[in-house]
Amino acid sequence: MRGADVVVLAGEGDLGQIARSAPAAAVVVCGDGVEGRCKEVYERLLFPRARIVGIADPDGVGPAVESIALERDEPHDVIAMRDGSFGPCSVRLGRGGIREFMAP
Repeated sequence: MRGADVVVLAGEGDLGQIARSAPAAAVVVCGDGVEGRCKEVYERLLFPRARIVGIADPDGVGPAVESIALERDEPHDVIAMRDGSFGPCSVRLGRGGIREFMAP
């Protein structure tokens, strides 16, 4: 994980280890209760909101990680913080997480 550009958090995970080992990483949260887990990760890591991305559909995790790691700047349906709370939205992902929010 040291120096990783993307960290996939599928379970509880050690958030302190993520903060120490990959402080510049985008965190892709997946699994059950994604919205609540994204909020917890955001509050505990204190990473910029653009670097916390939730994926509710397991089939979407791989493509989202590729978009971030390979700088693809592709659109994805994710859980992200917008207007102060985490919820579903469409975004473009690239290095560092969310590049832009797309119109609904």
